[in-house]
Amino acid sequence: MTAASSRAVSATRYLAFVPWLGPVLGGALRGQQSDRVSVAAAADPLLGPPFAALLVPVQRTGDHFRQAGDGWVAEVAANGGAPFRLAVPARFWADAPAGLLMLLLYDRSAGWRDSAERAPVRTFAETLAEQLECVHGARTLAAEDFIAIPRLPPPIREEVECRLRGMLPGPARALSLGVVEHRGPEDSSQLVFAVGSCQYPAGFLDGAIAERSYQRLAQHLDHAGARSRPQCVLLLGDQVYLDATAGLFDPSTLYDRYELPYEKLFRIEPLRHVLRRIPAYTMLDDHEIEDNWEPGSGSPEALAQGRHWYITYQRMADAVPPAPQRLWYPFEANGFPFFVCDTRTQREPRTARNVRRAHIMGPDQLAELLGWLRNHARDPRPKFIASPASFLPRHRRTTHGAAAGALRSDAWDGYPASFAAVVECIAAMGIRNVVFLSGDEHISFATTAIIRAQGAEAARVHSIHSSGLYAPFAFANATRDSLGQDECFDCGPYALELRTIFAPPGDGFTLLRVSGEEAAWRVEYLFDRERPPGVPEAWATLPR
Repeated sequence: MTAASSRAVSATRYLAFVPWLGPVLGGALRGQQSDRVSVAAAADPLLGPPFAALLVPVQRTGDHFRQAGDGWVAEVAANGGAPFRLAVPARFWADAPAGLLMLLLYDRSAGWRDSAERAPVRTFAETLAEQLECVHGARTLAAEDFIAIPRLPPPIREEVECRLRGMLPGPARALSLGVVEHRGPEDSSQLVFAVGSCQYPAGFLDGAIAERSYQRLAQHLDHAGARSRPQCVLLLGDQVYLDATAGLFDPSTLYDRYELPYEKLFRIEPLRHVLRRIPAYTMLDDHEIEDNWEPGSGSPEALAQGRHWYITYQRMADAVPPAPQRLWYPFEANGFPFFVCDTRTQREPRTARNVRRAHIMGPDQLAELLGWLRNHARDPRPKFIASPASFLPRHRRTTHGAAAGALRSDAWDGYPASFAAVVECIAAMGIRNVVFLSGDEHISFATTAIIRAQGAEAARVHSIHSSGLYAPFAFANATRDSLGQDECFDCGPYALELRTIFAPPGDGFTLLRVSGEEAAWRVEYLFDRERPPGVPEAWATLPR
């Protein structure tokens, strides 16, 4: 190490801050990294890119956190203000009663001034790997390797410990947004999860109102022993509105139109408290692109941009990053199977000539969905198919005008071929306990459909739709009168008998609770709304 480098090492200066966006907890990684958990975050663009992330086990003591273990440092690839992802060993949470506090380290050693040369120079390396090599003489560090703080060389270790000593005594509220919680395997005989969609952006006066649904969801997570504590959340479309002013004042610059709405979303404090504690599984819908976007009539550039920023932000912590042309995916939550459908970007353009043949998704996705159903045909557990578009009930306008009526629906009933393919697969194989989940309509309801073949019950499915998290404009909301409620209709060789229960209007989300075993599985649901103090939660049970 040169003399100049030695002086620079002794002048090492770091800044440490809680991530500007995140941290966001993802799912457990699969394959060779099954013992690791995905965690994502993003740095404040005004501070520049961080060079390292610090993960420290902490314990809550009164109004403060205290260090509960050594802690680790990992290098962060310089990527500007874009989100980054780390694969964190699950064992790091073993000695972390409150979780792992994530802090981003910013190197300010670059401002060191060499008095002999009378000019600001950079004699100390910029990355963590290069700094370690500078001190040790030889060191390689993979992008996601973690080094225990005590193993760091003295100049770096002392600076990191100094930052921790300065931050941990502060109020716990100031650091709590950076604490990542992770629970290990839970009782596989039960699952609680939340479903939501449609978070319209707040204006100058309605910030607190716009955040109430996420605030209530965060409060459910505070009840550690309660049966209503979610283990994950599904966000099914319109998490941001890139077209919030319907074209009147929509921004045209890339940052203002695409990045800024996501930055505002992920800066919502109650949402941050949710995402640092449970995984979120998301799917985009039209407002992540543009209002009512469809192939054929919608802008290809809008689709490319909307899909890119959706992947960058909403899928930042995915255990397996999505492929650009493949947004749908299956996953398991506590052993229960889910399939999240992309019902927006692959739908076929419709006309009066082809509406009976057009599909709401591409052939590859439809084939995988049907294959997923067949693979779980003998699994007695509830299985969930999630999509922004509602599966049932049908819209009244769909039933008018014969085939042309389907052109007026944005949901599954607007694509009879896709709807029939799924219904026929379920009925032909007698698949039990299939529950469809959806958002988009700004109304909450639960529909049960008995599928009959020649008068005998072949299968039974359920469709649960969640209202908007924040949908302030009543004219954009569906109503009970716009949907078929208790109806019967034919679908190929099968007949469907429907019964629908509607929730009171209002913003909120839906909680689902699955419990039981073998043939006695029980699925309960709660349409969460603002309620007066002392009023109990009104859970209902799906009929078996």
